Amino acid sequence: MHYSPALSFSQPTSLPTTNYAFHSHVDLRFCGLRRQPSGFSFSTHSASTRVSLSTPARGHSNKISASSGNNGTPKSFDYDLIIIGAGVGGHGAALHAVEKGLKTAIIEGDVVGGTCVNRGCVPSKALLAVSGRMRELQNEHHMKALGLQVSAAGYDRQAVADHANNLASKIRSNLTNSMKALGVDILTGFGTIVGPQKVKYGKVGFTDTTVTAKDIIIATGSVPFVPKGIEVDGKTVITSDHALKLEFVPDWVAIVGSGYIGLEFSDVYTALGSEVTFIEALDQLMPGFDPEIGKLAQRVLINPRKIDYHTGVFATKITPARDGKPVIIELTDAKTKEHKDTLEVDAALIATGRAPFTNGLGLENINVATQRGFVPVDGRMRVIDANGNLVPHLYCIGDANGKMMLAHAASAQGISVVEQVTGRDHVLNHPSVPAACFTHPEISMVGLTEPQAREKAEKEGFEVSIAKTSFKANTKALAENEGEGLAKLIYNPDNGEILGVHIFGLHAADLIHEASNAMALGTRIQVSLQCENQNIFGSRICFLITWRSFEIVNISSLCHLGHQICSSCASNIVGSS
Repeated sequence: MHYSPALSFSQPTSLPTTNYAFHSHVDLRFCGLRRQPSGFSFSTHSASTRVSLSTPARGHSNKISASSGNNGTPKSFDYDLIIIGAGVGGHGAALHAVEKGLKTAIIEGDVVGGTCVNRGCVPSKALLAVSGRMRELQNEHHMKALGLQVSAAGYDRQAVADHANNLASKIRSNLTNSMKALGVDILTGFGTIVGPQKVKYGKVGFTDTTVTAKDIIIATGSVPFVPKGIEVDGKTVITSDHALKLEFVPDWVAIVGSGYIGLEFSDVYTALGSEVTFIEALDQLMPGFDPEIGKLAQRVLINPRKIDYHTGVFATKITPARDGKPVIIELTDAKTKEHKDTLEVDAALIATGRAPFTNGLGLENINVATQRGFVPVDGRMRVIDANGNLVPHLYCIGDANGKMMLAHAASAQGISVVEQVTGRDHVLNHPSVPAACFTHPEISMVGLTEPQAREKAEKEGFEVSIAKTSFKANTKALAENEGEGLAKLIYNPDNGEILGVHIFGLHAADLIHEASNAMALGTRIQVSLQCENQNIFGSRICFLITWRSFEIVNISSLCHLGHQICSSCASNIVGSS
């Protein structure tokens, strides 16, 4: 599950589109969450900031020598790196730090795995796996079209809940064991920064312990955002944290917010028999998605299902069910601020986004002021103080900095920071980081939406071009009777820059990586009057054909060989607007 950096009724801001150089000496083994191949430039830090790459691995002396400072910084350190927060971002940074030979500790006040493993991505995927199978088994027409006969499908609520919980436990255990096996010290307690390169940690009621580190990474993540006027009791008025436990399946549930979280839970609840009502503050559902994709998704994911919706309204007051009364929701017109309606439902899920978890970090001790709770950072995740200056040796990654509130983005940011502290300048290319909503069918995207691209084009003086194809022309999708879908490429025809790619349809979350790789590697659309795609190893490659034929071309490999995408070929094959 992916979380929006702001409320569900706010439009996402355009991602930066800085061009980063790709130098030939980059290690092309970088891949996945461990490293990234492009979208950044490498250079060596100056001698004053460089950390020796020959730093001994775990098992060396407990103290790391360092020059003394005049501002109270220690003369020696307990660790090379301390990470506050053991979520996916902190875990990725810790493993990469050990790989780089850094003596590393990670501080966690709750449980290893953070939101993603315990209250987000992992348990939600378990529930969505159940909803996907239930939805297919319940679709009698779909089954008959395939020549299958299935008796009435049912489910065991507790068994479904146990599946999600057991999966989270397994992944949490795997993360913990991987860090222990590599020699990462796991320090239990809530971490607080008490000064430059100093952190204390401890449990409530116990004496705190102070430790020092050459570098510190803040990776404390986020919590569900609950607007004022909403009373959460954890039973009938719940957040995603509670919903993932699946303690009961309500007959009628209102979902406040129609972003990633709301859409995925609507998929789960309707598959399990609930009726859903969306409450959205903006005038249209799914405001964070590309409008064309959102319109199609609404026709497939919402209109045919037991879902109704109210748009342009705020849920200004929600009272939990008690004394035999249902959950009461008061709706207010978003524009006039006048009372519009009152709903009575069995349960309400608050899916209005995530808020950074940064309270109590002790940022005031180093003159850092949060902005709407987010820790301010620069493009290299270095923390910025209240005076606009960089705080030496302090970084912040993941949801806590608000740049891109996705678990895999947090991990990539953590790896980027470790690259920096070990002497290699590293800037993460955020526009090439993909995202997905794991509904049935899925929605995925990377880069800008069409309105964002047109806004950029107007400012920079170019026209936007679009190429797209329907899944109705996709043989693999038709073989599975899943022809509803659309793949859409947005680009600048003047220089061939890929601005964004959006997919709705079967396996969309898998397919988006082809586009993400192309953007990360700086692949350009090659505008041509003649199609030169005579064979797959020619100088120009159309990657949209992969969505049509499902004969997946490994775009990342092709890009390494210097191939280009032929937009005229793409237009001829898939149609262009």
